[in-house]
Amino acid sequence: MTLTKRLILLVLPILLVGVLAATIGVYQIQTATLTEVEQNRLDLKLLQAKIEFEREASISENIISLLLEGETLADFTHYIGRDVNEYFVTQRLDYLINEVLEDEKARVLLTVFNNKGEPLYHYERSDNPFSDMPSFLPMFARSLILKNDLRAQKLMFLKRQHHAYLYGKTVNASTFTHPLKPSMEDSIAIVATVYLTKFDQLYDNLSQRYGVKPSIVNRSTNVKSETADSFRSITLFPDFDLEMELTEQYLSQSRSYLIDWMLAVSVILGVAITALLLLLIKRFIIHPIESLDRQLTLVMDEHQSNIQKPFGKDEVSRLGIKFYDLYDQLNENLRQSRVLSVTDSLTKLPNRTRFQEFAKRALIRAWNRHSYVSLIYIDLDNFKFVNDRLGHEAGDELLQHTALTFQALLQSDEHRNQSSLVSRLAGDEFAIVLAHEHLDDRLVLASSLVSLFEGGFKTERYITPVSASVGIASYPSDGEDLRELIANADMAMYHAKRTGKNRFSAYSHTIARAARRVKLIEDALKFVNCDEEFSLVFMPFVDKNHKIKGLEVLLRWCSPDLGQITPDEFVPIAEQTGSYTKIDDWVFRNAFSELSNLRELLGEEIVIAINISAGELGQTAFADRIINLKKEFNVPDRSVELEITETFGYFAVEQVLSVLRELRDAGFNISIDDFGIGYTPLLQMIDYPVDKVKFDKELVDRLTNDAYHKLMEPTVELCHLQNIKVTAEGIETMAKFDLLKEAGCDYFQGYSIAQPMTYSELRQWHRRYQITDNT
Repeated sequence: MTLTKRLILLVLPILLVGVLAATIGVYQIQTATLTEVEQNRLDLKLLQAKIEFEREASISENIISLLLEGETLADFTHYIGRDVNEYFVTQRLDYLINEVLEDEKARVLLTVFNNKGEPLYHYERSDNPFSDMPSFLPMFARSLILKNDLRAQKLMFLKRQHHAYLYGKTVNASTFTHPLKPSMEDSIAIVATVYLTKFDQLYDNLSQRYGVKPSIVNRSTNVKSETADSFRSITLFPDFDLEMELTEQYLSQSRSYLIDWMLAVSVILGVAITALLLLLIKRFIIHPIESLDRQLTLVMDEHQSNIQKPFGKDEVSRLGIKFYDLYDQLNENLRQSRVLSVTDSLTKLPNRTRFQEFAKRALIRAWNRHSYVSLIYIDLDNFKFVNDRLGHEAGDELLQHTALTFQALLQSDEHRNQSSLVSRLAGDEFAIVLAHEHLDDRLVLASSLVSLFEGGFKTERYITPVSASVGIASYPSDGEDLRELIANADMAMYHAKRTGKNRFSAYSHTIARAARRVKLIEDALKFVNCDEEFSLVFMPFVDKNHKIKGLEVLLRWCSPDLGQITPDEFVPIAEQTGSYTKIDDWVFRNAFSELSNLRELLGEEIVIAINISAGELGQTAFADRIINLKKEFNVPDRSVELEITETFGYFAVEQVLSVLRELRDAGFNISIDDFGIGYTPLLQMIDYPVDKVKFDKELVDRLTNDAYHKLMEPTVELCHLQNIKVTAEGIETMAKFDLLKEAGCDYFQGYSIAQPMTYSELRQWHRRYQITDNT
């Protein structure tokens, strides 16, 4: 008997009986479980509707979050009522909203209300250009404001079974942060509305499929939920459920369909399976599959790189060909992905992942060989200035050329024999892993790195005033694992930055102590009680006739935990951490309140000079805050002089110049402090709104030196030609006073005249000074 006949005699009866029995059994089981299956299916459809609801509803929250993170909404509220400015800000709002929406057909409304519920701005993205603001929006906004809610959401039921989702937030009109409830009168309400188009489509599909309409039930109104198994529900958002009834009529239709379907399947399976078993099992399925399985086993066991490519045209052969092509493509993609995963896309340098892998292997080798591994951390100084002045394209070009320069340095004859890797970690931060035998090798490389930036850094199109701060930490003395080395190298880098930039520092216990000191000051600044710990002292300056013309207001900090902390120590830290706003505000308030007493003591023409943080100049709200304080304390015009430390790049930014002009127009004098040790050329000040420059002590010492004495008078005269007064700081001897007086300096300040004093000390000193001056 042939194998074919055996297959027919053995398989056919068993197959027919088995199919029949299976059909009957499956039908009985399916009949009993059909209701549960349909319930689960309905639950999935309800879940799909919920997911679509949450996706569309999240558009409202995303739009509001985007507007609050940026400055566009702040500009809008600032320019309300100014037609041209308001128009341009509105155009920016429209652009941002359209940019954040991925669904071009979504109908979205954004409305801003004042604290009375009156609309300030309304935007609608829809197909109807003449649509009006829905009436429910003002009602929702007024409810949000009257209830003093910080945020609220609401589902609106519209005509033809359509729905809209409203999400609103109240924010402070000045700070754009969540307002405290007592200050809700200063708030505005932002409401984003999304018409739930796709959710409504799913809602209609449910109604058409199951023959009954779904219902959305508000549980907050004490509506009881149906508990029968035929009712299915899901929570769309708090207190709102989507409910649907699975009717008996629908289940009856499903059972009828099941009978027809199973009868058809039984007949088809009986015939088809028998034929396929007889004709295809052996030749076209079993053998090709076994062959493919053997090939796959070899590939999985890594005995060969890929399967042998089949050449047949049957299904299994085509499957084998596709697997061959797929596996080949996967190998290539894996290789490319590996390269991309360890490479920085901009500079093509190894990224942080590759850097960590290389460093860990280098540490293992150094441990075995008893050699050194140094981590050299590099941060570009003034990189933000390049981005602000020349644009991000110039910043990217700078990073690319810096990367090429670092690679060229490591491949130079001096460093070629050392195992090293340069990588870009993030932004303008680079790191070099150096494996070396001699400890001094790290200092040689660090010195070469710093020398690359002497006189600025040149790219193809720009000469940028960028320098580098470099920190070094070495294994094993400065750390035994990568985490510790990174932390210590970073600490050394910040030490180099604080001590002058464009230099390198190797980690030491002294640097560690300094870093801990900085951290303690940072923590103390977070919780400082200005009224209890801060105090003001006054340092007089005089004219050429020794008449007192004004006082420089200086800040002193006596911390209960850290003791006396000098301004040179805590002011840079406050600027970096953002604490200077609170400190400046305290200084201005107390200085303005003391002005009347000082003028009563020293005369009505007395001027007080107050230092301001350079970081404040980049904030548009700074000028408004100082001008309001001036009005609050009735400070006379030209009685306050604002001293700005000569900081690189700040005077070149148009926004800063605008702030200075606004302050000058409001009645303040502007002075550049510490002139002569910064980066502002004297001739560039022609366009600056400056009334006075204060020659730094270092410049004064240089000009009063015999070798440079002839430059003193022309330098002063150049300022006078620009109608800029000159104050000479650091007058420690009367001989210097006389030299600078002959050179034409207008004002003089130094310890030979007076030291910083409290108000009570100033009164005593003034009595003595009057006696001395009269004699």
